[in-house]
Amino acid sequence: MSSASKSNARTDTYIWDDGYPRPTEQERTITFVCSCIESVAERLGCKASEVFRRMERVGLIHDYIVPYYDTIHTESRENVTVEIIETLEFWEKKKGVS
Repeated sequence: MSSASKSNARTDTYIWDDGYPRPTEQERTITFVCSCIESVAERLGCKASEVFRRMERVGLIHDYIVPYYDTIHTESRENVTVEIIETLEFWEKKKGVS
């Protein structure tokens, strides 16, 4: 049995070759959301907390990034960042939020 398929008795998860437990789907999604927030903040030249606040105000995280994670995360970081900025600005305009 390869080390990639060894079971961890404590967590009953598979262990990666480096010895760490494989992240859950929820952990991968949360990591991706955080990465999106950081990338957008860097591109816009503002703090990640400001981007998070803006996204939360219009529901972008829970109504767009998380539900479409499977599709969005396959795109390049550049495309994801541009797409999220465009969507954020559109949703803010649509909801009358500035």
